[in-house]
Amino acid sequence: AEELPHWILSAIKCLANWPSYSDLKQPAYSGFERDVFKTIVEYFGQRKEPLLTFHFFDVFVSVLGLLQQHSKAIEALQISCLLLPPENRKRLQLLVRMMARISFNKDLPPLSESVRTRALMVQTFSRCILCSKDEMDLDELLAAKLVYFLMDNYQEILSVPSTLKSSVEEHIVHLQRVQKKYAGADTDATFPPPFYHQISADDLEYQRGTGSQEPLAALLEEIVMNKEISVKDKKKQLKQFQRTYPEVYRARFPTPETEAVLFPEKNKQKPPILMWALKKPFQPFHRTRSFRM
Repeated sequence: AEELPHWILSAIKCLANWPSYSDLKQPAYSGFERDVFKTIVEYFGQRKEPLLTFHFFDVFVSVLGLLQQHSKAIEALQISCLLLPPENRKRLQLLVRMMARISFNKDLPPLSESVRTRALMVQTFSRCILCSKDEMDLDELLAAKLVYFLMDNYQEILSVPSTLKSSVEEHIVHLQRVQKKYAGADTDATFPPPFYHQISADDLEYQRGTGSQEPLAALLEEIVMNKEISVKDKKKQLKQFQRTYPEVYRARFPTPETEAVLFPEKNKQKPPILMWALKKPFQPFHRTRSFRM
């Protein structure tokens, strides 16, 4: 990815931290801050594609319908921004952070005689943040609405969702525990996972290529040995594992008989139907006494 030039980073830092910045010394002439701002505008104005990309235009526009539901809009934008190329995400973070800090900086001289600073930020940078490839008239209004929301909530939006971070951490801990168990370093099986975590296709292909399928086999064995789940749930999990990793499953259960051993059928007692009629099936025939005289 192309790195931001040092001079544009210095310019952004200059306005974002005005007047306490370290990279540049404040010059004697007035209007210096406007020249710095103009430099930043020209740099981002040269982009052929917005930071949120043409490809994700519809995704970000659809989030506008959630702005009334603040928490849902934040979560949707967090996930959507994670889909951006790293280069775009970094530039977006720097730009929106600068816009927000300039908007609330009372020590910074006005950057325009006719437009308030907050509105100026949106008018100037909204198009380089979000626009469609066809550039419809409505794009400007949609982009402005989204950029205002980004400015007000950029710290949350451009951070990794806490739920995703927790899931990743739990997944890493689980994999480490599985590897230790397989190596014999940890025999504690008192905390079996409720279900296995699916490994990505790339990881699976790598394991297939290198012959390293032990972690998958260990995961399958944990499902098999898990006594804290019902038979129904265990069958469901095994079916899902079989669909996802058929080779590993086939190695553990090469025949239907080996799979059937895991779920032995219980001998069901047949209901005693008509047993009363079969207690003495072959009674000898007794001639009855004739009433004939």
